[in-house]
Parts: sequence; C-alpha cells; structure tokens
Amino acid sequence: MTLRQSLMQSIEDLKKEVAQMADIALANLKEGLRAFKNTDLKLAKEVMAKDDEVDRFEEDIAKNALKIIWKEQPVASDLRLVTGILKLITDLERIGDHASDIAEMTLHLEDNRNQRMLPLTSKMAEIVEQMVLSSINALVKVDEKQAQEVIDRDDEVDDLFQQLIVKMTKEMKEDKLDPNEAVYVLMVAKYIERVGDHAVNIAEWIIFMVSGKHKETLLF
Repeated sequence: MTLRQSLMQSIEDLKKEVAQMADIALANLKEGLRAFKNTDLKLAKEVMAKDDEVDRFEEDIAKNALKIIWKEQPVASDLRLVTGILKLITDLERIGDHASDIAEMTLHLEDNRNQRMLPLTSKMAEIVEQMVLSSINALVKVDEKQAQEVIDRDDEVDDLFQQLIVKMTKEMKEDKLDPNEAVYVLMVAKYIERVGDHAVNIAEWIIFMVSGKHKETLLF
C-alpha cells in the first residue's frame, strides 16, 4: 500500500467512526425528545445512561485524528478534512449531552404537564432533528450545499423559541402555567435550540473542509 493509499484508508476509517458517533448522538436525541414528549421517565433514565458511549467515541476519534496528522502528514483538503473532524466531534458530543439534559429535565415533569407547550417544542424538535440528520449526511458526503441548507434553517428554530417565550410569559401572567413547569419546559426548549446551534457548527466545519473558509475567514 502506498503512502497515499494508507492516508485515504485512514481518513475513510475516521469518517466511519464519526458517522457511528453521529448515529448514536442522533438516536439519543430522538429518544430524549420522545421521553420529554410523552413524559416517559423510564426512557429518560435510559437516555441518560447512554451518554458515556458518545463521550468514548469523541475521545477515540480525537486520538485517531491526531495519529493521522502525526503519521500520515496530510496536506491541503485532506488536512482540512481531518482538522474539521477534530473540531466537529465536540459538537456531536454536545448534542449527546443535550439529549441527556432533555431527559434529565423530563424527570422533573409529572402527569404530562408539559403538554400545554408541546406544539411549539415539538415543532422545534422536528426541525432540529432534521438539521442534525442533514448535517450528518452532509458530513458523510462532504457536501457544502447540504451543509449550507442546515445553516439556513437555524432561524426557524430561533423564531419558534421566541414564540415559546412569549406564549409562556402570557400564560404565566394569566396563571395558566405552573412556574415550576415553565422552568423545566423552558430549559428543554433551550437545549433543543442549542442542539440546532451545534448542527450549524457541524455544517460550518463541513464548509471549511471544502473551501478552507470558516465563517467567512480563510484559514487555509
């Protein structure tokens, strides 16, 4: 095997590891959101128990990426890809963390009290799930166009979050919403919004892999 073939094989193996990590993070996110939607305390505890697996993937991938840089000495687009992966796995790990955070907040809710805000939180969750899935697909294909589409959807999530705040404030003033419930639901909504931000970060690193630019800054 030539040096070039060895490098390409190492990069493909690294991409497969990232795809596996992303699949687990996305599955945990979906289950965390389902636990919240249904106030499923058993599922919430299961999601929290799975978070360590995502953390292990992040550590292993970081080590393997650094090993590629040290042993294979990639340049140009190959180096951008490996560097981008090193950066975006942090966002994948945070998505896994937020899935666990959502599950933890669910444990504080009882008797489906979160149903009043469910239409808005569910819509936020639906868009964010699509953003994360699209960012993963864009990563596998190193697709700049699909990555940009993820970035463009972030405003939808931010708008829904603001709508939620307005609705919650109004209902609390009218004594229609329990303050304790409001706190936990608002925290869940914020975690969902943050997941969208991390999907955007992943997309921005994918664009960097292709163009060498990160947020309009030419890095290399």
